[in-house]
Amino acid sequence: MQSDQRYRLSFTVGGLLAPQGHSIATLIMQDSDLAEGITPATELGERAVHVRRQAIDENVLAIRTQAANSRMVSEVLKRLSALTGTELRHLADRDTPAADRQALMWVAMCRYYAIVGEFADEVLRDRYLLGQPTVTYEDYDRFMLAKAMWHPELETLSTATAAKLRSNLFKAMFEAGLVEKDGNMLQPSLLSAAVTGILEDRPESFRYFPIREH
Repeated sequence: MQSDQRYRLSFTVGGLLAPQGHSIATLIMQDSDLAEGITPATELGERAVHVRRQAIDENVLAIRTQAANSRMVSEVLKRLSALTGTELRHLADRDTPAADRQALMWVAMCRYYAIVGEFADEVLRDRYLLGQPTVTYEDYDRFMLAKAMWHPELETLSTATAAKLRSNLFKAMFEAGLVEKDGNMLQPSLLSAAVTGILEDRPESFRYFPIREH
């Protein structure tokens, strides 16, 4: 059997994109009409189309080429579309610690890309709970091989694309402070009181982190 839901597999741009997420979230919050429409429970969704154009035109991410700028803005907005109004506001706040922004952008990546969320839950967190100290490329490859039994789109990935997806996922985990770059050692997440309180509205999000039962 195969799954009716195909995985999104376009996380080939950047890693965690936390600084970029903060910049675009700030732009969203500066748009009074858009910001007023984002209640704590709602998500950004398609209402940010004009923010995309503004971000590209003003080159808020300071990227040299138009094509690369457009790709990066689009990728960031995809991920931000998975965050709630409360999460976006905390991400945009200039006083929010870098660790909180990283945690929220990890949540955004896990929600938008279901396969990333499943890897975080089924491999990253499970290995932590079982007392296994590392997460490796081999763990990722076994995970993807198992998922390919139900998702034929994984079998059609080119070797280069598959390698890029794996590399970017590990880069995101390094940047989120979930795994040490040297040795791939798991790092228990110490979520702040602010992020913990925000995620209480979506408690399934805690499964994306190497932590004990929340």
